[in-house]
Amino acid sequence: MEGITPASDNQTLSMSSMEIAELVEARHDSVKRAIERIVERGVISLPPMVEVKIQRERRLETVSTYQLPKRDTFVVVAQLSPEFTARLVDRWQGRV
Repeated sequence: MEGITPASDNQTLSMSSMEIAELVEARHDSVKRAIERIVERGVISLPPMVEVKIQRERRLETVSTYQLPKRDTFVVVAQLSPEFTARLVDRWQGRV
């Protein structure tokens, strides 16, 4: 899991779409599609896409992930899985 990106003076807290997928136990491609639908409805702005390298079995793979600001993570998780919203709150509060 990539983890929450810490804030600096000119940066807001963010979380990747891959981490959201792990949090709500969903496929990453499904989470990305959900984000795109929410963007189309005008609820959130299109987040930046970031390429990350992950280890899958015995090979290194590059995956495109969205990097969402804190507020938008709540919107996406609430849309995907209301029962997992508490997990997100706990994650942001450092309880996990």
